[in-house]
Amino acid sequence: MICSESADHIDGNPLLSPPSTTKSTVSELTDEENTNDVIYELADEEKTDVTYDYLPQDYALTELDLCAHLVIEDSSEKEILVKINQVYVKQCDLICLLDSAKWLNDDVISAHIYCIKEVHEQNKNDHKVYFENTFLAGLLKRDGEIGIHEATFMTKIVGNYLKHDMIHLPINIKHSHCYLACINVEKSEIQVLDSLCWEHKRVDLTNMLQGLQYHLDILKTQENLCNHNWKDLDVTKWTITEQLHNPIQKDSSSCGLFMLKFMEYWTGHTLSHHITQEIIIEFRYKLAAILLCWKTNTAQASATIEESDYSEGDPNDVVMFECIDENQSNTLNSVSTEKKYQSLITVLSNMSVHELESGLCNYIKSINSAETLEKVWVQSSGPYPISLTLKRLQRMLNEKLPMEHDCFNLVVRKIMFDDIQTAKKTKGLISKHYLDMRFWLDLEQLAYSVSSWPGIKYNVSSCKTVRPLPYTCQHNFFYNIHLISSLFQIHIPIQSNNGFILSVLAKDTRAVYILDPTPIDHIYQRNPYAKYVPRLLWIAEHLPKAMTNACPGSTWNENIFLWHQHIINNIPIRNRELSGYLITLFMSTWDDEKLNFPFLKDGYELRKQILAKLLTFKKNDCEVNMPAGVLDIINCIRNIQTNMNVKT
Repeated sequence: MICSESADHIDGNPLLSPPSTTKSTVSELTDEENTNDVIYELADEEKTDVTYDYLPQDYALTELDLCAHLVIEDSSEKEILVKINQVYVKQCDLICLLDSAKWLNDDVISAHIYCIKEVHEQNKNDHKVYFENTFLAGLLKRDGEIGIHEATFMTKIVGNYLKHDMIHLPINIKHSHCYLACINVEKSEIQVLDSLCWEHKRVDLTNMLQGLQYHLDILKTQENLCNHNWKDLDVTKWTITEQLHNPIQKDSSSCGLFMLKFMEYWTGHTLSHHITQEIIIEFRYKLAAILLCWKTNTAQASATIEESDYSEGDPNDVVMFECIDENQSNTLNSVSTEKKYQSLITVLSNMSVHELESGLCNYIKSINSAETLEKVWVQSSGPYPISLTLKRLQRMLNEKLPMEHDCFNLVVRKIMFDDIQTAKKTKGLISKHYLDMRFWLDLEQLAYSVSSWPGIKYNVSSCKTVRPLPYTCQHNFFYNIHLISSLFQIHIPIQSNNGFILSVLAKDTRAVYILDPTPIDHIYQRNPYAKYVPRLLWIAEHLPKAMTNACPGSTWNENIFLWHQHIINNIPIRNRELSGYLITLFMSTWDDEKLNFPFLKDGYELRKQILAKLLTFKKNDCEVNMPAGVLDIINCIRNIQTNMNVKT
């Protein structure tokens, strides 16, 4: 039954339910019409006044359980029906419990894990067992895959593990299977409970343990490492034991339910209760009512997601805590920054960079407040100031609009900045220089473009002479041209007929490579090179003049128009509105006279990737104008990218 009474202790187990005291059950009602009336009346009038605050072991459905099922079935797909702790469960996810052929969603699993955790805390059993949720367990697995060398918020969480004797880690092999890994401190043993008793190498478990080990190794170096009972902190060397030797799961969809029961019943030595497939089938339907009617389910009180938030997005996208409207609810305003961070991380922890970028872009598209849209979100002061308002960033996601010059120039700046940072870390030389659209304004702008990148030190060893020059604007320009005289490549973007084209000047091969993603006009079909002659002539006239003054004898001062000219074939041809985005991609992926960019699903995906580059630019002076939730996603993306680079 659904009630608010404290759970009785049956057979010494505090998790067992009290016997049912329901006055009548639906099965006792003989008239079908009266049955429906009772159910709907209860669903309308009593569903918010009754709760579960214990973990029932009697899985017979009561009238109010059936009412809960009706509430789930009659709710809209995107409505949040369950919010327990910081886990949100939408109807489209919760409905899996009412279909025996469906797998459990991670949100559903995590929500019930919090229920188990709350009951243990109520009965003062929390110091022995730690129940991890699927999201953070997934993050441990990811850390094991990519490698972690610096402390993160997960390091602190792993530090909490050291206060417990057992840590239950749910493992979800995506689109395949769930099972439980129990870290048994007393036995220095990794205990696996798998309802199917799969015989495989358990790569997911290996990665998760490796991720756990990375954080434990970091904790070992910290002086304030808390006192703990762990005899051995090298968990990757612990014995892995399979606790079940015969499959107990008879279907292909209930592994998540078995895993939840393992978490509830495993003592570190044995299962306190017998588990069968028949019990699990009954538990599935009961769990739907338990979650909906759980005592700390605050979904109705704190639901903050409007239908419009999902109008353009994927249901798995992240929803910001910050409201765009100035009249956002007092409830949200009262939530502490720490709670927001923990809540957002709970949702983000199992997402890829692609998923994070999608959620961020969908959020940006949903903003319609005029005042908010005028805020500057991205700003960079060097080598010259560029400021981008949220409105201009939002326009980048409009597939009918071309890329603005300021957006383009800032993306080029980030590409250059990334190359500089890579060169600093590897103590290597910078072989490429990227010019932006200011290059085409006049010679002085050309000077400014190539002379003022902060932190660049080019190799000048190939120059025949080095002479001191007076400190003037022009001489400063020539001096910096002198510094780039030993570069292998210069990337120069060109704009033609409202489209962007890229010319790559390669010194070692004395070649000009032309990368044009715009549709070819019919007038150039017989002579494609004619399209590029005016711009190449301009480059050939101005660049060698600067090189001649800066470094006589350098190969850069030759007549570039006489170099070999190659039009690169087999590159994506898109509309002119997308060409600016493609050119910045070409700049960052051009290597060894070929493009090495990933497969592009469509133009909108590319727009999202480029927008994410701007938002994650570390030299952004205006991050303070972004909502806290946006910054959290940006930091998650940065952390993933940093960890991937470290591993590489």
